Amino acid sequence: MTEESVAGRETGRILPKLKVIGPALLLAAVVIGPGSIALATIAGSTYGYQLLWVPVAAIGFMIVYTWMAARIGLVTGRTLFGATRQKFGPTMARLGGIAGFLTILAFQAGNNAGIGFATEALLGLDVRLWAGVFTALAIGFIWLSELYAKIEWLVRVVVGIMLLAFVGTLVIVGFDPGEAARGLVPTFPDVDGVFLSLGIAATTFSIAAAVYISHLMREKEWGPERLRSQALDTFVGLAVLGLISVVIMLTSASVTYGQTGPVFSAEAMASQLEPIAGAGAFYLFTLGFFFASLSSLVVNALIGATLLVDGFGGDPSMGGRQVRLWSTTAMLFGFAVVLVAGESPIELLRAAQALAVLAFPLLAFLVLSIARDKDIMGRYANRPWVTVVGVVGYLVVLGIVVNYAREVIEFL
Repeated sequence: MTEESVAGRETGRILPKLKVIGPALLLAAVVIGPGSIALATIAGSTYGYQLLWVPVAAIGFMIVYTWMAARIGLVTGRTLFGATRQKFGPTMARLGGIAGFLTILAFQAGNNAGIGFATEALLGLDVRLWAGVFTALAIGFIWLSELYAKIEWLVRVVVGIMLLAFVGTLVIVGFDPGEAARGLVPTFPDVDGVFLSLGIAATTFSIAAAVYISHLMREKEWGPERLRSQALDTFVGLAVLGLISVVIMLTSASVTYGQTGPVFSAEAMASQLEPIAGAGAFYLFTLGFFFASLSSLVVNALIGATLLVDGFGGDPSMGGRQVRLWSTTAMLFGFAVVLVAGESPIELLRAAQALAVLAFPLLAFLVLSIARDKDIMGRYANRPWVTVVGVVGYLVVLGIVVNYAREVIEFL
């Protein structure tokens, strides 16, 4: 057998597997948004490479919870809240739906503002103008026919551009491999580093996004025969999320740590790149920030709307009228906050985000309890080691809640 034929056979085995990559990549596209970019930037600027281990650990927990939620969808043929109604009754499902929608709603204005900031940096004019333009375009997009296929196409393009943009920026600025390797050893530089780490975990280990994978399994009409291919999708799609977070932190550590004052936003990070690494790095980073905001603007709203509609027993399909209406509501809410708060909605949203994240323990509990229930999952119930990792992840969720509760108290 020739080398060419062997290569052809291997390609034939790999390509069909790669074609199923999509649902988890969609989650990566929404989780990598303005908030996650900002916190990765702050971590690199303030602590250099010391917190590099945090997004790596967070993505590990995200993979475990996403895979549990995906298995629920594949094995039962139900969404998470459909299984919740079976195990705990309709009231718990409604509470989960409301909690999920509030969590997503609290972060929506950051996406509306992020797309405005990125476009202003690239083209000029006012943040609110661009936020309005792209909110209108996003609303029009979600009312298109055959929405899921279009969303999956959009996500693949957007994630590809983000990878090229952020990795390209890192290639231009470079980094210290030795220091980066030491940053993979878990340590906390100080108390503020602990709280910042919990913030990074909150934007990377998103329970609401993990829950949504069960809806995507329903959207795809996949069953238990897809367990192996969906495991690959979950790992590869979310590994991309972790890679982007790590690359952004490496870039920030390389450009700003010890060279300038701490940088506290993606916009400030982009402005620091131009004098240090040139216009090319500035435009690459800003382009990545733009597409991260764009994907989050669209998919974040869809996730929140789907969870709310499903929680109350409605049609949770992406093309359903209720999902589209509530998605539109979420986007308009985000834009309204940007208009009211001007160019800095962060302070107005701090308390709302903190209160919304209190929903995380409920959603994480539902995923963990149903995934290990043998009456519902049968032989596909969690193995003991998965449950152990899930419990550790649950403790991380509680830590995230404590951190946000602290922010509420400070805000008040």
